[in-house]
Amino acid sequence: MTATIDQDDWSSLKRRLELPGGRQFAYIDRGEGPVLLLLHGYSDSSRSFSLLAPCLTGHRLIIPDLAGHGASGLGAGATVADFARDIDCLAERLALKDFVVIGHSMGAMTAVMLAALRPDLVRALVLLSGSLQPGLGATHPTARAIRALKDPLCQDHPFFDVWHACSSPVDGTFLAHMRKEAAQISTQTWQAILDGLAATDLCASARSLRLPVLAIGGSEDPLFDAGHRRLLADSIGSARSITLDGHGHNPHWESPAQVADQILAFLSAEI
Repeated sequence: MTATIDQDDWSSLKRRLELPGGRQFAYIDRGEGPVLLLLHGYSDSSRSFSLLAPCLTGHRLIIPDLAGHGASGLGAGATVADFARDIDCLAERLALKDFVVIGHSMGAMTAVMLAALRPDLVRALVLLSGSLQPGLGATHPTARAIRALKDPLCQDHPFFDVWHACSSPVDGTFLAHMRKEAAQISTQTWQAILDGLAATDLCASARSLRLPVLAIGGSEDPLFDAGHRRLLADSIGSARSITLDGHGHNPHWESPAQVADQILAFLSAEI
């Protein structure tokens, strides 16, 4: 049986470094073996991979809190390019080379940007619930709901019922921590990141990629549907696409062992 991670202990596992300008940046560094760099989605933290991590034995897992999330300070910008530059700096500080990036949602976008910026560093990509054009403009229902948020946020806000909704049962303690952390993000930061996502178009970056790519999406994803998955597959010629029936936007929460099996099989075949 795969060991689980105590959710109450997750924050205590974080290490910290100082980025240029004095900004604090937090990350998890656990395990031994080939490096997997895991990048979480919008409003999440490194904790997003705490259910998946125990299933990825035999690898060194580097799992940062992206800027403005968890224990990492927000920098001057909040675009996927800004996040990718932070990860590039982290890789340099930790002397990481020839690693695989696993990104979820906004983290998948950041992974595409990082691979386009630093093809010398990134060996392969795994994109969970990814999109190249998230389309979170002013008329998008999710964008409107985020714009309506007011400080102070409460973890019991009904917005989080929808935001963290899953298509199958997920550990309740894990979800409670995720809601609490999301509520601790100021609405100014929520909206700064939303502005960056609204302007995101990664099609050109995706077409430039020349590396193995696995794209995993859920058939019931309410945010990035089949159209997003088709655009990603069409833009990345090397992409292998898998759609998990009955899964939503967070397949690594809903079925961590199944997602890990797909990732490990991909790595075994391609790396």
